[in-house]
Amino acid sequence: MKKTESTVIENIVKRNENNLNGVAFESFGSKLTYKEFFELVDTLAKGFIELGVKNGDIVTMCMAGTIDSIAHFYALNRVGAVAQLVNPNYFKVNSKKYINETGSELLIVLDKFYPMLQDAIASTNIKKIMISSITEYASLLYKILVRRKKLKKEQLISGVEYITYPEFYKLGFKSRKEIVSPKYTEQKEAAVVFTSGSTGNPKGVVITNDALNNMISMYDIKDGFGARAGDRNLVLIPPMYGTSLCHCINTPLAFGCVNIMQPAYNPQTFLKDLMKYKPKLVAGSLAHYIGLLNKDIKDGSLSFLEMPIAGGEPVPTKLAMQINEKIRNAGAKGNLIIGYGMSEFSTMVTFNIDIENRTNESGTLLPFIKAKIVNPITNEPVGVNEKGIIKISTPCIMKGYLNNPEDTEKFFEVDEDGILWGNTGDIATVDAEGVYRVVGRGTDSFIDTNGNIIYLFDIENKIASNKYVKECELVSLTIGEKVVPVAHIVLEDFAKELSSEALLVINAECKEEFINPEAVPYAYKLRDKFPTSPISGKRDYETLKYETEDYLKITDEGITTISIVSEESKKDNEIEDVKKLKMSI
Repeated sequence: MKKTESTVIENIVKRNENNLNGVAFESFGSKLTYKEFFELVDTLAKGFIELGVKNGDIVTMCMAGTIDSIAHFYALNRVGAVAQLVNPNYFKVNSKKYINETGSELLIVLDKFYPMLQDAIASTNIKKIMISSITEYASLLYKILVRRKKLKKEQLISGVEYITYPEFYKLGFKSRKEIVSPKYTEQKEAAVVFTSGSTGNPKGVVITNDALNNMISMYDIKDGFGARAGDRNLVLIPPMYGTSLCHCINTPLAFGCVNIMQPAYNPQTFLKDLMKYKPKLVAGSLAHYIGLLNKDIKDGSLSFLEMPIAGGEPVPTKLAMQINEKIRNAGAKGNLIIGYGMSEFSTMVTFNIDIENRTNESGTLLPFIKAKIVNPITNEPVGVNEKGIIKISTPCIMKGYLNNPEDTEKFFEVDEDGILWGNTGDIATVDAEGVYRVVGRGTDSFIDTNGNIIYLFDIENKIASNKYVKECELVSLTIGEKVVPVAHIVLEDFAKELSSEALLVINAECKEEFINPEAVPYAYKLRDKFPTSPISGKRDYETLKYETEDYLKITDEGITTISIVSEESKKDNEIEDVKKLKMSI
C-alpha cells in the first residue's frame, strides 16, 4: 500500500482540488460546497489556536451529526489536536473519565445536551466550554422554527469560561494568526471514539491519521465501490461512533460525495428520510431496515438507492431475505450490503458487495487486510467452514485503547512472522471461496454441565429460520447452579394468533436440531419488539437478562407461564446502572 504521509484533512483537501464547487454537505435546507467547507475548517482551526489549543491536546465533543461537529474534527486535525468524540450518555455516567483522566480542557457540547450534562460537567476540572446549536448550519426557516437554547445564569458553572459557537467562529474569522500544521508523524493520533459498551465498559479507541488515510486507499483499490463525486450519501449514524466517522463521513468526503446530515438517530423515520433526500448510498443499523418491513412502499419508489449498507450485528438469513425482497420490490438497485468491522480497525474489514446474490454474508476481505480463524482454546487455525475466533491484521488498526494498557495488550498479538493482529473476540467461519460469516461474539455462549461450549447464536439462528418468527434473541441465565438458554421471540404478524402452536413447533425443531438437550431453550418469552440501546442502536439484549415475568415453559403437559428469578436479575446494582443509562437519554 502506498502510504499517504499527511493529516486526514490535508488528504481530503487534496483529493477534492477539482471538486471545490461540488456540494460537500446538506443540512436542514442549507448547503455547503467543498470550498466553503474547507474555508470553514481553516476558520475554526484559527479559533482553536486563539483558545490555546495546541498540537497533541485532546478536545472533548458531545455533539450530534451536525456540519459544525464534522468541521470541528477536521479543524482540530489541522492543528494537530485530537478530537475525543463522546456519547453524551457515556459522559453523564462517567464524566471524569473523559475530562480529568485525559487532561482535556475544552468541551464542545450541543445546547440541547447541556442541561442533562450540567451536573456531570461540574464534577470535572474542565476549563472552557463551547456551546453549539443544531441550527448552526441550517436554513433561515429552520432557525426560526428551532431556536438556539441560551443558557441561564444559574446554568453556568463557576470558574468555567463559556463561548458560543457564533462567538467562536468570529474569533477564528478575525484571527490573524497563521495555521501551522504539524509535520507528518507516523501513527499520529487523530481521534478517540468509544466502543458501544455491549461487552463491558466503553473503551476509547485511538484512531490515527494513517488509519483513516489507509482506509481511503483501500477504497481506491475497489474504485470507491462505485461512489463518485456528487453521489448523495445519507449520514444517519452520529460521528461519535467509529463507523460514522471513518466509513460514513471521512471516506465519502474523500470521494467527493454530497453528505446529507441527519442529526436525529431515529429508525422510525428511515423511509421518510430516504424519500426526502433520495441518497445513492446510506449506512444504517439493522433496526433501520427492519423498520421498512411493515411500511407501505410503492414499487420503484427507491430506485435512487444503490448502496443500502448495514452492519453492527449479524443478520439472520431469513430476515436478510425479507429485507432484500422489500427493498428490491421498491426499486433499490441491489440487495442489502453487509459489512463487518470494529472501531479498533477503523470499521470495515469485510464487505459482501462483490458477492453475487448476496444475502447475509459478512463478505470478503478488503484489500491489504489479512484474517485468520483460530480455535478459541488452542489458538490453532481451524478448517474451512469451522467456527473459531477471527483475528484481523489491517493497516487501519488502532494505536491502542486510551489510557488502558491492559486491554490494549489483550487486544494486540504479534505472531512469529512479526505480523500484528487484533483479537476481535468474534466467532466466524470462512468458506473455500474466502467468504466470511461472522456469527456472533465469543461471549455469546455458556458452558453446559458436561463442560461443552454452547453458542447462543446457533440456537438463535435455528429459531430465526422458522416461518413463524420475525426476530429472535437468546440470553443465558443462571438458575441456581445451572446456566440455561432463554429465547425472546417476536412473531410474524400472521402468527400472533397462533402463538401456542408456533412455540410448540419451534421447540420441537430445536429438539430435533440439537443433540445436546441443554441447547434447547429452557423457556421462551414472546414480545412485540426488542428494546434497542440509545447508545449503539443495537438490540439491548443485556436488559433482557433482568426480566423476571411472563416466560413460557414447554413441558409434556403443555405450555405454562412461569417467573424466572435468575442470578442476573438479582443484581440490583447492575439493574440500577442500566436504568440510569436509559433515563439519561
